[in-house]
Amino acid sequence: MDSKDDAQYRLKFDDSIILVNKKKFKLLKYIDECGSIMEASKRANIPYRSALKYIEDLEKEINRIIVSTKRGGKGGGGESKLTDSGKSILKEYRKVESILKMHADVNEIESTIDAIDEENKIATIHIGKKKIILPLRGNFKVGNKVLVLISPEDIFVMLKPQESSVRNIFPGKIIGMELKNHLVRLNVDLGDVTLFVDITEYAREQLDLSLGKDIFIGFKAAALAMVKI
Repeated sequence: MDSKDDAQYRLKFDDSIILVNKKKFKLLKYIDECGSIMEASKRANIPYRSALKYIEDLEKEINRIIVSTKRGGKGGGGESKLTDSGKSILKEYRKVESILKMHADVNEIESTIDAIDEENKIATIHIGKKKIILPLRGNFKVGNKVLVLISPEDIFVMLKPQESSVRNIFPGKIIGMELKNHLVRLNVDLGDVTLFVDITEYAREQLDLSLGKDIFIGFKAAALAMVKI
């Protein structure tokens, strides 16, 4: 079994925490697609009895039915399908996978929550003297240590700060530049933190960007994700 398939991810389901790995996710996914536990177990390369045991254990953990089975007659025709609870597990796992894929190539900023505006659902952190505004999603408190994530593609570059509703705009200097996945990746030093920024070659030419050039970068609060550490 592939070690990646063995990795267990903790998913929150109502008041329960369940563990799901890649192979078991595939089992539920194939049941949803083909309507058969037997066929799904073959596609997921899981023994049929193990597949049944996994489904049984998971249903006990959340106290819900995740696979509904309709037996066929002598001529066959039986069918298995995911219940709404089973589909919810698929949805939660896909969300975790999306975050992990993003995390593989994302800027990480460690900080502490300095202030929370409950009315406007925003939080404030500081990186040195720089104040960053980000959306308040989840149960966070002032003083929580957090990891803030932002994709290089969600950061924009300017030669001078422009009037806009974006409050997260900072001066920086280009200290690195390379081609990556058909984009130009800039390494921008903000003084207290260094961020990767992805732009098109056309944008690089239009802005006449080069190593050592002073620029401004900006990003919308909605582009940031925050997790407790």
